[in-house]
Amino acid sequence: MSLRRIAVVTGTRAEWGLLRPVCEAIRTEHGLTLQVVAGGAHLLAPARTIDEVRAFAPGLVEFAMQVPGDTGRMADARALGRGTAALADIFAAIAPEIVVVLGDRIEAFAAASAAAVGGIRVAHIHGGDRAEGVADESMRHAITKLAHLHFPASAASAQRILAMGEQPQTVHLAGSPSIDGLETIAPLDDAAYAELDAPEYVVLMHPCGRSDAVEHADAAAMLDAARAHGRVLALMPNSDPGRAGIARAIAERCTQVRVAEHLPRARFVALLKRPEIRALVGNSSAGIIEAAALGVRVIDVGGRQRGRERAANVVHCADAEPHALSDAFAAAARPVALLDRPLRHPYGSGGAGFRIARVLAQCDLAQHPLQKLNSY
Repeated sequence: MSLRRIAVVTGTRAEWGLLRPVCEAIRTEHGLTLQVVAGGAHLLAPARTIDEVRAFAPGLVEFAMQVPGDTGRMADARALGRGTAALADIFAAIAPEIVVVLGDRIEAFAAASAAAVGGIRVAHIHGGDRAEGVADESMRHAITKLAHLHFPASAASAQRILAMGEQPQTVHLAGSPSIDGLETIAPLDDAAYAELDAPEYVVLMHPCGRSDAVEHADAAAMLDAARAHGRVLALMPNSDPGRAGIARAIAERCTQVRVAEHLPRARFVALLKRPEIRALVGNSSAGIIEAAALGVRVIDVGGRQRGRERAANVVHCADAEPHALSDAFAAAARPVALLDRPLRHPYGSGGAGFRIARVLAQCDLAQHPLQKLNSY
């Protein structure tokens, strides 16, 4: 029996943390063969997280999209075109039967576009979610309409996919691969925790496509609020438009907060498991999903995650005005231990990678045809 060829495309550090357990499951699933395709924001300095992917998949195929120094919304549009063309060439060369993408980034959109237009089935993980982001809501749902297999992370997201007219037999509720393996990661040891200056707050704020000046002002206010309440580790933002403003706010406070360009996923989770961590502060999806499974308090600032289903560990702060931040930190002072345990959240209890790989191996492709028709 020939092996079904699966290409998994990753373009960012955050999404690779979710795709890795899926890739591990594909590797071990009888009937499948894995090809990792990586590039996009992974190739950008200074983090260059492509090295993490290379360590996992030495035989990966790489693609370029972004041009260093070319930033902004139109720069993303140009990068999208380059990525679509590069990925079309890659798919023509490696001939996968299914291309797997996750989420709502321009790299996922480029891969889904190249595959679907090129006559290759697309499997989409975390479709149906709501999240404002930069253009995340639009791109996520556009990928859904390009996709042939859907792996939503929650029941509500599955219902949204069905409401968009996707055929019921193509929607496979999997849970979020963000939850996979969290229980196997031990808390960061004392020495490693001390190397990070023993933070009490972890700040991770990504840009929302606004001007550098607006992103700078919000990041500065959030960092100052966190500093006023305890020791802070600030992680550098992703490469979305507005990054320079957040990076400048962090650089201005580099003598007052500890700064890390990037923490690999296992180290990041291990840090959040330290009992000294009072809250994850910012607007990362990790605060909505992983932190809920870990029972970590979160201060979610602004509208980037607006619309996402969230658990009781999240304190939302609509804007980064000083009074609003002060109220949010006061609300977050209530220990998570006082909340209902275990925390109820909609993203499953782990094993998503296994479920996704099993469907990829066993599904009848005739029930997931290339030719799509709305169900209504």
